[in-house]
Amino acid sequence: MSKNFATRAAVAAGTLALAATGVLTGAGAASAGTNGQQISYTDHYSPGYRHSIEIYGYNQNGEESLGCFNINSGGTTNISGWWWRGDVTIKAYNTYNCQNGYNWGEHFSVPYSQSDDWTYVTGY
Repeated sequence: MSKNFATRAAVAAGTLALAATGVLTGAGAASAGTNGQQISYTDHYSPGYRHSIEIYGYNQNGEESLGCFNINSGGTTNISGWWWRGDVTIKAYNTYNCQNGYNWGEHFSVPYSQSDDWTYVTGY
């Protein structure tokens, strides 16, 4: 009985140690522009025409990422909470949710590190 208790206590202590390590070393978001940037997209096409953008590239962990974002047509939309670095592709769509109506696309280079958290992209 005491051996079983000792085994369970050791497993619990090991689990707690692993959990604490995960909290301390978890990937988390980039901060202060040190491992990728968020994208601020300005649409310079006719207002009311484009309604979404698709961003494909690598995130702050070097993993491939793809996201679709509805935008402020003819204005600026900050894509917060998504961190990008390196080569990214942005495609603009005439419809919401990147469904149909592909209109424009271009590659952009997002710096790994800079003094700001934002990379500014303009779509034409």
